[in-house]
Amino acid sequence: MKSLRSRAVAGGAIWATIVALAGANAIGSYLESLTLSRFDAFLTARHSQAVVALANARGDSDAMGAQLFDPVYQRSFSGDYWQAVSSDGRILVSRSMSDALLSVSSPSDGGNEIEEIAGPAQQTLRALSQEVMIDDGSTWVVTVASSTASIDADQLELRRRLTISFAFVGLLATAGAFVLVVFTLRPLSQLRNDVITRKEQDGELPTDDYPLEVKPLVADINDLLARNREIIDRSRRQTVDLAHALKTPSAVLRNELFELQLHGTDVQRGMNALDRLDAQLKRSFARMKASQDGASEREVTSLEVSLGRLGRAFTTLAKKNGQEISFDGPPNLHAKINQIDFEEIIGNLLDNAFKWSRKTITLTASASEDWIQLVVEDDGDGFAEGHADRALISGQRLDESKPGTGLGLAIASDLVSAYQGTIELGRSERLGGAKVTVGLRRAI
Repeated sequence: MKSLRSRAVAGGAIWATIVALAGANAIGSYLESLTLSRFDAFLTARHSQAVVALANARGDSDAMGAQLFDPVYQRSFSGDYWQAVSSDGRILVSRSMSDALLSVSSPSDGGNEIEEIAGPAQQTLRALSQEVMIDDGSTWVVTVASSTASIDADQLELRRRLTISFAFVGLLATAGAFVLVVFTLRPLSQLRNDVITRKEQDGELPTDDYPLEVKPLVADINDLLARNREIIDRSRRQTVDLAHALKTPSAVLRNELFELQLHGTDVQRGMNALDRLDAQLKRSFARMKASQDGASEREVTSLEVSLGRLGRAFTTLAKKNGQEISFDGPPNLHAKINQIDFEEIIGNLLDNAFKWSRKTITLTASASEDWIQLVVEDDGDGFAEGHADRALISGQRLDESKPGTGLGLAIASDLVSAYQGTIELGRSERLGGAKVTVGLRRAI
């Protein structure tokens, strides 16, 4: 379980369950003991009545029955019984006993004995027995007993109600734990939103907006962001310096090779090498710019404007080469990308399509709620089976029969990735040649 929220809520639910079970058990045990104590007090009161009735009746069964006139002692197997057994073997019992006798333990001298026994009609009884001496000097063991069915039912109902009550308390505690966790973790959600905001704009995270426990983490993130910006800036400066350092010697070499070419020297291999060098420099500048501006959410480009500009340029080129190009897509589409980078991507894809197309090139734009999809297709030979992805690798040329550096698709891929987009290469089912699909995030 990797979620802090899940851990906290699960921990709160487990703890609430433990507390609810412990509370229900503790209160249930206390109330059961209290109920049992009151039941025993009730037995003690009845036992006192039985002893007084025995003393007044002087061992006479009918007289004692008249003394204990409670109707529960008159109905057979009512669940309430009394019994008196003398030391000389005389036995007096309530009419509710019928022909049965209570089997009780012998009480200690002067004390009473409370126990649960099996009674008539398969009843469970709680009995109180005590040895007493009446006025005529005879000794008797007087026992009163009452069925535990009512107290068992009461205790079962008590347990049920306690279980329901504490289950409700447990649910409330779990809900409270969830609310507490959400409230406690809110600063982390705020931190995440602030970090995302810092992707779009510079500046430090506001440490004063966070609780004391989170402030050290925010300060560390600020230090990390500052160091990361410093590393990126230093790397960018080094890239720019290196690129500029190479541009001048490249231009000098190109001029020298051109002079040699004018004197009849074959310098094509050198020219090709310089072309690749210049393309690599161009790619480095593109990647540097993308790392600086590419992830910015504030960059928005109108596809209608950019594709219109590209369409005019490539339509003229198509007429000159005897080719056809068509643009199709809905109006008012806007992508989250810098306009120059967008035109660099599409320009590279169209340029690549013109090199390999026999006659027809198409560019189709479509949109979903969050994404814009642009598809460039041609009727050329297309990518070799299983080798399409190699075209995205810097300097990889799948066919060297046409001039080029092999970096056009790699540059397009770098720029698309910088804007968290997607690029896929495949075969066009409609035209039979290459198909390049670019996905860019849509700006609403």
